[in-house]
Amino acid sequence: RRRRLVWTPSQREALRACFERNPYPGIATREELAQAIGIPEPRVQIWFQNERSRPLRQHRRESRPWGGKRGPQEGRRKRTAVTRSQTALLLRAFQQDRFPGIATREELTRETGLPESRIQIWFQNRRARHPGQ
Repeated sequence: RRRRLVWTPSQREALRACFERNPYPGIATREELAQAIGIPEPRVQIWFQNERSRPLRQHRRESRPWGGKRGPQEGRRKRTAVTRSQTALLLRAFQQDRFPGIATREELTRETGLPESRIQIWFQNRRARHPGQ
């Protein structure tokens, strides 16, 4: 899987300005823009596709019966902040075993103070982002 591209504010500004002029730019315009902002043209093309679909996604979200992203009662779980010391403990455990069992994860829960479910997700994400490590 390709790494997610993080746009700088100046790149975003250039893309939006071009989008305002023409949401369907041709290959020449996209290549020129890509050269100007230092991003490969295929990434620029995908950005335009995503930007054109944004109003559709927004409309679908707003037309749900409860009017939001999730169900009527609860929102999305807040992102768990992992400190450097917690990360160090998790990394040490990851180097010993990429697929820790429940006993190891519960031990890490006691050591880090993080919920076991978050530790399981941390390992899952780490394996996905660093295959073969």
